[in-house]
Amino acid sequence: MEFRIDRKSGVPIYIQLKEQIKSMIDRGILVPGDKLPTERELAEKLQISRNRVSVAYKELEDENIIVSRQGRGTFVAGEIAGVKEPGRKDKLLKIIDLALEEAMELGFSFDDFLTIAYVRAKEKEAQMSQIKVAFVECNKEQLDSLLKEIDLGPKVKKLSYLIQEIRKEPVRLKEALSAADLIVTTRFHFQELKKFLAGMNVELLEIAFEPKMSTIIKLARIPTGIPVGLICSTENFAKEVEKTLNRIGLGNVELKVNTNEEEEVLRKFIQGLDYIIVSPHRYHQVAMLAQGEKEIIEFASLPDHGSTKMLKMAMLDLKK
Repeated sequence: MEFRIDRKSGVPIYIQLKEQIKSMIDRGILVPGDKLPTERELAEKLQISRNRVSVAYKELEDENIIVSRQGRGTFVAGEIAGVKEPGRKDKLLKIIDLALEEAMELGFSFDDFLTIAYVRAKEKEAQMSQIKVAFVECNKEQLDSLLKEIDLGPKVKKLSYLIQEIRKEPVRLKEALSAADLIVTTRFHFQELKKFLAGMNVELLEIAFEPKMSTIIKLARIPTGIPVGLICSTENFAKEVEKTLNRIGLGNVELKVNTNEEEEVLRKFIQGLDYIIVSPHRYHQVAMLAQGEKEIIEFASLPDHGSTKMLKMAMLDLKK
């Protein structure tokens, strides 16, 4: 089996890997019972972080597409499963049971195990309190949503910056970002930040977003056969909206895109449009121009589950 990673595509690496495995299964290249490469093997082969492989595998396992067997490896789900896969709590209990058995073999008592496990957990918690994570986005609304939705625990210090600040005051912001252990951004700004941070000893992590269910429901209710406006600031954002429309069966909609911010241009643009999709930071501007006469749909998104898990794993790796 051959895996390929396109670092210039803007698609997070773990999603590329996940979709390739799904595609191989759909095309019969991988069949139930086939063994997949280990996380380490695949990471080394593709020259990527093992975390990215781990997140892809874990998401596929959560979707019951692959299964992991202790001491045997990871397989395409099907013939080797036989029984219902355990839930997260069951898996954790199994890990604890194995650790407890090994502790007994080493001569520790139950109380010893409980005390050591508690102390270790507290040590990890203390380590996390030393971590500073900086979030960078292009608009305050999305940045505030990002800080609110990603739960890193109460001990982690979160910093937030707008990409416009970096462009206006690069020297000051480079110094500010150098204090962070980890910098998080979206695919829209990843390449720009990568160049900006070149030579700095700080890890940059790209996260993916998925539309809120309320957004998808509103989009799905758009009648077919009518033009729909899209007002945002970048072509990349427009492409994300187009992908979502394709996924929910509205790929043939006549989408008119406008990235201009001048009010007179926008006022003319929305004439004749009944439905207008807007990026979060353009919502209030467009709503004021529409004056309640148009259906305004805010394209609100949340960090996807895989990105959140990958971020937490990256944080743990920082203090090892």
